[in-house]
Amino acid sequence: MIKTRFALLLLCLFLSFSLCTTAFAEKNPWDIKLPFREATIQYSITGSETGSETLYIRDYGKEKASHRKSTSKMMFMTTQTDQIEITSPDWVYTIDMKERTGTKVTNPVKFMIEEYNRLSSKDKDMVNKNVQEMGTSLMQGMQGSVQQNAEKILGYNCDLASVAGTTSYSMHGTDITLKSDVSMMGMKFSTVATKITEGSVPGDVFAPPPGIQVTHDKEADDAARAMAKSTIDTLKSPDASQKMQEQAGDAMNQAESAGQQAPPANQGSGQDMQKAMDALKGMFGK
Repeated sequence: MIKTRFALLLLCLFLSFSLCTTAFAEKNPWDIKLPFREATIQYSITGSETGSETLYIRDYGKEKASHRKSTSKMMFMTTQTDQIEITSPDWVYTIDMKERTGTKVTNPVKFMIEEYNRLSSKDKDMVNKNVQEMGTSLMQGMQGSVQQNAEKILGYNCDLASVAGTTSYSMHGTDITLKSDVSMMGMKFSTVATKITEGSVPGDVFAPPPGIQVTHDKEADDAARAMAKSTIDTLKSPDASQKMQEQAGDAMNQAESAGQQAPPANQGSGQDMQKAMDALKGMFGK
């Protein structure tokens, strides 16, 4: 499970640069503002995994909290999931409500921003230039594709990303998924938004529930920090596009290999791949 999450974390880091397009060239490449300040999105999960998920959004997407309750069936095994994930600019919490335990890691985007802000103006210009030009080659390295404004869901234009047995529709130019289909490790399930309510959300959903024992995964932090530095160093170079295409392919292979080695009843890898897919949206500009 740890290996799977780590490989997908690397993949997410690679994909996150692609969110920077011409429209973002003069500001932080990872500062993506949603079309609403606060909202609640309800999802239905069907297929090998059935259940529901609620996503709470605050401060135009800087803070998110999701609560997923589902049942997964594969062969003769049934797995119950009751999981909360909380994301802030500083931390990402993953909480198992059944076990009453959780882990927290530093938000990997924070490391990316720190490394980017250390660059000279000249190097920032090179990073921005490379990111704007590398979207197509990066997707080719992962044998995937992105189609902007492919479908309208609940009134929102959505971009379609497809890679590694997963398709995902997200609000145009954002990482908010409204529909996804995952097919991997013998599992096939769909997650579809059924209702979006704009307006205030409960403040307590953005903190771990009382009584949860949360452990800080410092090893994951160290890995993410090293990857952020390595990636920004690569993006500074004139041949960044070729290097990133090769490295993104390697990260995808690691994610797929880790997923194949995971226990069949473990649904984490499929959900994590869906999150990795979120980073693909908006890579070709608005």
